Amino acid sequence: MNTPTHLLIGAAVLARPAEDAAARRRNAAILIGALVCDAAIFILFAWARLLQGISEHRLWSEVYWQEPWQTLVAIGNSIPLYLGLLIFGLVARSQIAIVFAAAALLHLAFDLPFHHDDAHPHFWPFSDWRFHAPLSYWDRDHHGQLVSLAEIGLAVVLIVFLWRRFASRLVRAVLLLAFATYVAVPAYFTLMLG
Repeated sequence: MNTPTHLLIGAAVLARPAEDAAARRRNAAILIGALVCDAAIFILFAWARLLQGISEHRLWSEVYWQEPWQTLVAIGNSIPLYLGLLIFGLVARSQIAIVFAAAALLHLAFDLPFHHDDAHPHFWPFSDWRFHAPLSYWDRDHHGQLVSLAEIGLAVVLIVFLWRRFASRLVRAVLLLAFATYVAVPAYFTLMLG
């Protein structure tokens, strides 16, 4: 799935309107936890495209599959890592650690069934095994068009749900921005890779 969808899922499941600083920190931890799984990919993209001038094609067909990127992506997508953090949070009674880990685990739970050729080693460091799902969120050879449409539908439902839950103008502005990504990101890849 696309990163904005993971943020929306994490927020819909875990976030609540923030009435104090502690609640705002909790909601921020949820968003960061939902984002952290893809952090290495964003860093790779910025490094390769903006600093190194590597082409989009070479980035995704070659550089992404090399070290250290595969290890960094594995760390960010490690179920054992986030389960360990969740257990730590429960033992330490740390709401921040609990919601951060829960948001990351939700991200991975929704990634697992939608990555085929680009599957992550979700059980790193214990195993490099990858579950190659029959579906892909982007690959036409694995029903990417249908999954993408379903993802956009889910995103719209989550945006409406969160819009109703949160009255804050800032949150609603971010929700509008999230909605815009479902137009901007496909347009970008169509232009760059088409």
